[in-house]
Amino acid sequence: MTERGPDALPDLVISIGTLGRVEILERCLATVYEEDDPDLHFEVWVVYNGSEDPAIVRHIREKLPRVRLIVRRGPLGYCAMQNVVLDEAPGRYVLALDDDTLVPKGLLPAMVRFMDENPRVALAGCKTLNADGSYQPSFGLMPTLRSELASAFRPDFFWHPSLYREPDAVQDVEWLNGSFMLVRREALLEVGSLDVHYYTSVLEADWAERFRRAGWRVTYVGTVSIVHVGGEHSINHKLTVTNAANLVRYHVNRFYFFRKYHGAGAVWALRPLMVIGAALRLVFYLPWLRGDANRRAVGRAKIYTFWRVILLALGPRPWEMPEDLRPAAAPKAL
Repeated sequence: MTERGPDALPDLVISIGTLGRVEILERCLATVYEEDDPDLHFEVWVVYNGSEDPAIVRHIREKLPRVRLIVRRGPLGYCAMQNVVLDEAPGRYVLALDDDTLVPKGLLPAMVRFMDENPRVALAGCKTLNADGSYQPSFGLMPTLRSELASAFRPDFFWHPSLYREPDAVQDVEWLNGSFMLVRREALLEVGSLDVHYYTSVLEADWAERFRRAGWRVTYVGTVSIVHVGGEHSINHKLTVTNAANLVRYHVNRFYFFRKYHGAGAVWALRPLMVIGAALRLVFYLPWLRGDANRRAVGRAKIYTFWRVILLALGPRPWEMPEDLRPAAAPKAL
């Protein structure tokens, strides 16, 4: 932390996007506001992008008076929600934080000190734990043709267990889990905020790639940890309609990433890998159609989703989001 003058920027602005799950947001902020380090000056900005029910907005303002609340019509998606704050926040650092996280006392000043002591780190994350205390993958492998080939046959390859042999280490990584991303303002001004094409998923790899190409470091700090309750955002938690849509978006975004960073040739090489991976998963779920009602419902949804991924990979512009998966309306202020 730095010595503060009357016009000094806050050390940290915490950015949280919410769709209106007030009890989850309150649980998160209860842990954030336990921080009482006198040398850390931080603000919390909340972007509400849920229903237009004024009672929810009123509840947030009444129950959480310390936050700066920004209300936007949407749907915005994760990137656009976070960009509302990333593009405006005055802090030396900005923390993009999921609303389903729990932040222990002492973590925020520790992470700010780490950034102060490592001026070439643009983006930092910490160890992430599940609610039961088990380790949650906190960083992953960058999408490449090699990793996509491996992923076609092993879906968890981007988060291979061998990556996490030293979960308590401090190490530079390829990209960080989006539940906790602490960014340096100087680097943010140079590289820019999140690419809103992604809406959700693959955005972390994209942002990290841009920082690394600009000569900055992306670092995992395993000496401190948060709890990410999980499930609220995960495309793998339940195969609801929304999560099936996000799974298709995930594949679209990988095509977009390849086109953006590796060109048209890489997109053509990626197509058969996507087809193989989706076909193998589709075949895996075929026996589920002979199970009980719940198993059949999940099987049908999975088969439909991976069939759609195959059609996407064979289509003319797989990096473009299908019409039915695009945001329904342009964002507006309420």
